[in-house]
Amino acid sequence: MNILFGRQSQYNALITPIYNASEPLDVYFGLALAQIINVYEKEQIVKVNVWLQLRWYDYQMKWNPDRFGRLDSIRVPPEQVWTPDLVLFNNGDGNYEASYKSNTVISSDGHIQWIPPAIYKLTCTINVEYFPFDEQKCELRFGTSGRSASQVRFGWYATANSMELSDYVPSGIWTLIDAPAEIRTIQSPDPPYESRSEMVFFMIIRRKSLFYTINLILPTMMISLLSITLFCLPSDAAEKMMLCTSILVSLVFFMLLISKILPSTSLSIPLISKYLMFTFIMNLLTVFLSVLSLYLNHNRTSILTPVPYWMKIIFLHTLPTCLCLNKPNENSHTRQKRISSINSPILLRKMKSHQVDLPDEMNYLIEQFLEISNDIKYLSKRIQGDTEEMKVYNDWKYISLVLDRIHLFLFLIITFIGTISMLLQIPKLFESHQDSLLTPQSTI
Repeated sequence: MNILFGRQSQYNALITPIYNASEPLDVYFGLALAQIINVYEKEQIVKVNVWLQLRWYDYQMKWNPDRFGRLDSIRVPPEQVWTPDLVLFNNGDGNYEASYKSNTVISSDGHIQWIPPAIYKLTCTINVEYFPFDEQKCELRFGTSGRSASQVRFGWYATANSMELSDYVPSGIWTLIDAPAEIRTIQSPDPPYESRSEMVFFMIIRRKSLFYTINLILPTMMISLLSITLFCLPSDAAEKMMLCTSILVSLVFFMLLISKILPSTSLSIPLISKYLMFTFIMNLLTVFLSVLSLYLNHNRTSILTPVPYWMKIIFLHTLPTCLCLNKPNENSHTRQKRISSINSPILLRKMKSHQVDLPDEMNYLIEQFLEISNDIKYLSKRIQGDTEEMKVYNDWKYISLVLDRIHLFLFLIITFIGTISMLLQIPKLFESHQDSLLTPQSTI
């Protein structure tokens, strides 16, 4: 220690240990991913736990192990030796360097190894177009501060073109698909046109959608089906409007919930928001059609507007067969015929002609019947009028039923096609990935 760092030593930890100024210092760098702590979609920040793996050669840190009891390596604080000033360029909280300075390991041949742990918050553009089946690609850009590629040259520590994943702890929210890496050389556009090196580590992660499927997607689908069942209620049921309003309120609640989770970006509209808006519009149409059905039931029947002939042909004879509906009964016509037959003039003349051949009691009953025949005629006219009103009322009610059945089939088909088309837009929906596939080192 006294030979390396004593008063007689001329070692300076601020000077880059380059033996030949014409050649750069090779720094072998790797990144071991330990855990994806959290992804803040709203702030577009990813928090990770990593280990920085560094190794370089310092020609001044050499000794003969035989002279010091076969001592091959020593551990010293990083402040006593030169260390690469690595910074994370796309940092999200201002901590560009590793917060904990672990000891460096100096070998007798002059190689120095330094593996400090760090928890970084990095900025990452979150693409929420296919939320909650989204896949994100985030990068960690490391480089030296103020040093060009002619002074420091990067190389791979252990695993080339990839992160070290032997100690990775799988996340309960995200699946790690891949973790490639690359070395970039960036040329400066300003004089003296020096280039600098960067090591970029990528994290390709996919969200585990089970939680959002159970708590968000399935309730939304059930609400869309619930809005369709409104057409199964009686056409004159006023509770349809109350149920429509309740469904609209629940959809607004889900839309507010989505807006609090996802970032306020205008680059793309989330797929779940599109589906919620689709369900919202379908529910609004359900409200309008329910109002139309109630209008046909109450307004038309209150003023007793007769059903036009073309509507009778279409809604009372043609469409019920196609929609598997029972046609309206014709019992009112037979009842009217029976009532009119009681007051027919032929029946009255027969009763008067056979009045002589009957006993006195029957003649008395016939006389009483003839006296109240006028009252029977009046009552039959009233019954006939009520029957006509009831027929008009039943026709409009049946037309409302046919319209509800048409809307039921149309909304069912549109909702099914809309749901399937939304699901088919999701890329790699039925592919499954396991984190263990990316960690072959742990199975050795």
